[in-house]
Amino acid sequence: MRGALILGSARCGSTLVSQILSAHPAVLSVSELFAAAGHNAFRPRHLDGARFWAHMARPSRAMAQVANPDAAPSEFLYGRVQNPAHDPWHCPPILAVTLPHLSENPDALFDALAGQMRARAPAPLAAHYRALFQAMAQQIGGREIWVERSGGSLVAAATLREMFPDAALVLLARNGPDTVLSMRDYPAARLAIWCWRRLGPLGLDLLHPRRHFGRGALWPLVAAISGPSGVRRIVARRPGLAETGAFWSALTIRGLQGLRGARPMLLRHEDLCRDPRTWIERLGAHLQAGAPAAWLDRAAAMPQLRPSRLAALSPAEREALERACAPGEAALAAFCSGAGAEAASPSS
Repeated sequence: MRGALILGSARCGSTLVSQILSAHPAVLSVSELFAAAGHNAFRPRHLDGARFWAHMARPSRAMAQVANPDAAPSEFLYGRVQNPAHDPWHCPPILAVTLPHLSENPDALFDALAGQMRARAPAPLAAHYRALFQAMAQQIGGREIWVERSGGSLVAAATLREMFPDAALVLLARNGPDTVLSMRDYPAARLAIWCWRRLGPLGLDLLHPRRHFGRGALWPLVAAISGPSGVRRIVARRPGLAETGAFWSALTIRGLQGLRGARPMLLRHEDLCRDPRTWIERLGAHLQAGAPAAWLDRAAAMPQLRPSRLAALSPAEREALERACAPGEAALAAFCSGAGAEAASPSS
């Protein structure tokens, strides 16, 4: 089964891309799987099926503070399930977004996958993920390519390329200042910014190419120590514009370093909203999934171009925000001008 990865910072329009791909008859649109797995997403390198499934199925009280029907109402689809088998405020990670995105009966899908995955022999982590994607496709039928999309996945670009070297790559980008204005109001992003600022001086680099969140060996310990009350206090604080902009720039710069030598398709959120048919058709071609007319008609109606929130800022606030985002914007421009990304124009 072929695969693809949507890579971007948080709050860059990736949920929309997942919704577009979910409507494609040949695509298994895997939404927020790596993000939901949290500190165990990319570790250990080798494990058996029972331990792998435990990472997908064992709730985390700390992470539940940023992934529940109150904190993430639009992304957290399990909160809309009628008569859920699990507590939506403390449910298995894979049920939070991923499975409700694929099935109207995510609990039944969860049970079916559990039996298959727990029985797997020890294998590399990437092999378990591939088996999970295959099992998902078999359960819902007719899917030929898996496409995983997790918010903030750009920071793990190097790790994901190592794990899935044959996967097609899509680099999703959005105007930095607008992304930052959304990030600072999102609980998961607030937690990431706090960890980046407060734990970095202690040697825990959230954005490190080898020890980033989800891969570094100490992140499970940090999650265990923090507890739900500590996380709740952290996400209640709204970070400043300059602080959030600096985090977005750092994430963008470090993530793009992980894409050196790659040629991802560049998909800009603003272009997708202005000319959806062109860019959706191009996305289907890049994924080698094609663009069936019925899918294209349905998907092209999904993007909506909304006014920028920058107009609500004072001149001083806007200047501070743009200054903080400038390094990230420059890194993205340099990456694209250096032919590191395809799709400079719809005709390229």
